[in-house]
Amino acid sequence: MKAIKVLVPLIIAFMLFQGCAIVRPGEVGVDVHFGKVKPTVMKPGPHHFMGFIGRKIERFDTRIVNYSRELNFHTEEGIEVSSEITILYHIVPDSVIRIYQDFGAGYQETVIEDNLITILRQTGLDYKATQLITERNTIENTIKEKMNKVIGEYGFAMDLVMLKEVDLPQAVVETIEAQLNADETAKKTKIENEIKRNQLDFELEKQKKEKEMAIITERMQINFNIEKQKKEAERLLIEADAIKKQQAIINATLNDRLIKYKSLEITRDLVGSKNTKVIVTDGKSPVIVNDN
Repeated sequence: MKAIKVLVPLIIAFMLFQGCAIVRPGEVGVDVHFGKVKPTVMKPGPHHFMGFIGRKIERFDTRIVNYSRELNFHTEEGIEVSSEITILYHIVPDSVIRIYQDFGAGYQETVIEDNLITILRQTGLDYKATQLITERNTIENTIKEKMNKVIGEYGFAMDLVMLKEVDLPQAVVETIEAQLNADETAKKTKIENEIKRNQLDFELEKQKKEKEMAIITERMQINFNIEKQKKEAERLLIEADAIKKQQAIINATLNDRLIKYKSLEITRDLVGSKNTKVIVTDGKSPVIVNDN
């Protein structure tokens, strides 16, 4: 009886242990019972179920996978190129049941590798050999977009595509170097010409502004002279008018009696003088004096 009491808890503990599955972090599980897949994805953590006969847990890694391979493809000119390509991809966790049913554990070869080879070779035909160097980022992004469009339908996501070592024929390498040097020279020449053009435009604009300033200054001087002459003419008119008025006043105050009186005053002063004089006057006209 004692033995039975000891064995029963052990048997129960063993059965409970066998009925527990652990899905580790970075994984999801597919519950398969007698060949039938349960519809629920098993998330990371412990999972309990009754019965263990005919039951298994298929685990899938959902972390990012680093895959590298050397592949050959042809360019637009038909040149065969060898390149090491590296990709980063991952499984979309909610798609593992479909992935398991359609591809099983060998999904990488069927879905990732085969499509990568096909897309790389198709993309290579769209570019010239020289562009594999000058437009590498564009080519990598193109492959990534095409891969995501294809493998995304199966529950995968492409994170990164890198073309590492592109092995080109020596003649092509020399052509690329010559083209790069020519492009660099062309860019330098373009920049120099742009600088010269800007300097010329600046000088022309400067000369234009200087001429405009000279014209404005000359016009201001002319306007000043005209204004000055105008003011001088106005002053002369005012002065002439004043003189005219003064003459008019003088003429209005001079009369025959006043003239006669002034003549008599002058004559009187001359008579009282001690000098010998000859005075000729008719009593009306101004005095005429002749000193001896």
